Parts: sequence; C-alpha cells; structure tokens
Amino acid sequence: LRTTAASTSAFICSMAVVTVPMLDYIFGRPLLRRQIVGAALAAFGVYALEMGQDISSFTSDDMASLVQPIMFGLGFWRMEAAMEKFPTEAARLASGQLFMVFLVSLSYLVCWSPAGDDLMIQDACNVIPTMGDIAAWLSDPSILGMLIWTGLITTAFTIYMETLALKTLSAAETTLIFSTEPLFGAAFAAVVANECLSEGGYIGSALIIG
Repeated sequence: LRTTAASTSAFICSMAVVTVPMLDYIFGRPLLRRQIVGAALAAFGVYALEMGQDISSFTSDDMASLVQPIMFGLGFWRMEAAMEKFPTEAARLASGQLFMVFLVSLSYLVCWSPAGDDLMIQDACNVIPTMGDIAAWLSDPSILGMLIWTGLITTAFTIYMETLALKTLSAAETTLIFSTEPLFGAAFAAVVANECLSEGGYIGSALIIG
C-alpha cells in the first residue's frame, strides 16, 4: 500500500473468489454454472465498487497484491478438505492457522521490518519491542482496545467462524460470500464517515448482491 492505491489493492485482493473455482477446475472438480456466474458477477461488482472510474493499467507494484488472493484462496481450498476429513476439529484447525499467522508476523518483524523509506532492518534487537514498550501499549486504553478488536474479534474469532463455515459450505461458496466485504465497508463508510457511493459503487453493489 506504500506504492499502490488502496482501491486497486482491494480489487485485486478480492480475486480469491476466482482463485478457488480455478483450483477446483485444475484438480478435476466440476464447476457449476452458478459458481462461474456468481464469481464473474462478484469480480465485476468489486471492480465497479472499488475502482469506480479509475481504469488505469495495473503496475508491477499492484501485482504484489496478487499474492493475497492466491494464498487466501488456496488456504480456503485446503481448509475445505481439512474440514471434510476432520469435521469436529474446527477449533484446532483455526488454532493452527493463527499459530502460522503469528510465526509469519514474527519472522517479518525480526527479519524484514521496514525502518524507513528504502531501508530494511536486519538487526532483531532494533525492532523487537521491549517489556517497557509492551507495558506502555497495554496501559493505553485506545491501543489495548485496538489490539483486542483486531486480535480477538477480526482475526481469531473470524478465522474460527470461517473454518466452522467450511464444514457445510464449499470454499468457492465461502469466497463468494467474502466478496461482499467491500459492500459492508462502503456501508460502514457511509454511516460512520458520511461517504457517498458513486454511480459505479451502486452498480457494483448490485452486481455483488446479484
């Protein structure tokens, strides 16, 4: 997001709705017509909602965002298979995912955390917070609230519910539901920040719901 527009990145990241059906097709699972139509409508809807009138070509920096839908879609696809094999182990599977998120985040913090423009820190001692830093953060109600919200609600609880949903929904259906995320974002922005949807936003919303 330092080098690409948020709207462009949001559109690219929503392409997990296309990744999962492609994986199904590659590995021999038949695609239903409604899955193809639904994925196409969702993709065009997110494009209209996020991009609006911006039809500029994607850059190489934008392409970095492609990692998210590919890995996100692959994760849903594999988790569907895991839930079929272990239908009563949603909590353990969610815990495993959270543990991997922790390990990857810690690795980034230690090895590749940015110190500033065009500078990457390699010294772990410079980026790992001290106990004093942690105590100061936890004593700040606003920071503590954000940690609880992002850590427990939007990460841990969400991953658990996603995993539980894959017990009865396919990965393709789940990512299709996830394509409504920009729609909820636009709705919250309208209520909280008094933002207004553009004409393209209304068209995109209709396509996503459709």
